[in-house]
Amino acid sequence: MPEGSQLPELTVSQRVQVARAGEEDYYVSTVEDITDEAIFIALPYRQRSPLMLEVGDRVKVLFPGESECFWFSSTVRARLEEGKVILYALTLPTTVKRVQRRRDVRLYETMPVEFAPYREGEEPAWQPTLALDLSAGGVRIASPRAYEPGSTLWVRFRLPLRNEELEIATPARVARCEPVVLEGKRLYHLGLEFLQLSRSQKDKIFSYVFWRMMEKRRLS
Repeated sequence: MPEGSQLPELTVSQRVQVARAGEEDYYVSTVEDITDEAIFIALPYRQRSPLMLEVGDRVKVLFPGESECFWFSSTVRARLEEGKVILYALTLPTTVKRVQRRRDVRLYETMPVEFAPYREGEEPAWQPTLALDLSAGGVRIASPRAYEPGSTLWVRFRLPLRNEELEIATPARVARCEPVVLEGKRLYHLGLEFLQLSRSQKDKIFSYVFWRMMEKRRLS
């Protein structure tokens, strides 16, 4: 979807993330209605704290598409209250843009992964471990041994998407190797940068990360 398209894949009942312009804290909301004049969203929350906005406030809104995510800037044009229900009417955006810096959006959540030394032409000898965080650009894993930054490993994991299970198996470059002690045992946290992933694969990882972040904030 090219930049400048009007609200690609934004639908009623969809969850979005909302931040006041110039701030980094995002709050989770839901699209309640879309008309020719405005987008109506529920009062956004971050954990149990609401985002209280006034008419004229500028906001940034993030939302996922099928395989990528978008953002736009808007202005609060009205605040509607009916009993305990608060809605914000946002002006329709003039432009909608793709999120470009996917690698900066990181999910801090453990999940099972496998890794192996990378040897050209050899079948990987997979070892199970845990990922500590994930982004479209890479993953941080626990390893029983150290690997030099610049070396290459295989990494493999699965992600449950909305309509499929995505399996990723890719070479990854060791960017960082940090020793840690956990329950008296020395381990190494390896920061890995994915190599050879397609744009579609990166977009799907990013979409998963984005949805999990919103789900965690909704439940917190």
